[in-house]
Amino acid sequence: MAGTDFRSTDVDTQRDGTLRVTHRGVDIVVSAKQNDRGAWVAQIAASVNDKPFALPDVEPVTPEWTTRAEALRDGVERGCYLVERSNAGHGLEDSAHGSGES
Repeated sequence: MAGTDFRSTDVDTQRDGTLRVTHRGVDIVVSAKQNDRGAWVAQIAASVNDKPFALPDVEPVTPEWTTRAEALRDGVERGCYLVERSNAGHGLEDSAHGSGES
């Protein structure tokens, strides 16, 4: 069964303070920045085989957090959720490589 489950909850902390997790074959990198009001906001980037993977924009408002750690945790959770949403209705391989039809 090894190698058949693409889900992962192993979060790696990088030297630059970002968090990295692979979920369903998609590499998710989360960083956090403070906005002009001093609140922390997660920034999520995704890729497959070192190529950008477009995550759906399903939330009209980005959550704000009091601490950097909260923003990072939220970013990992949202990143995994968005990967799941992007996979709805078609194969991940199609959406990851741009060959899926919209």
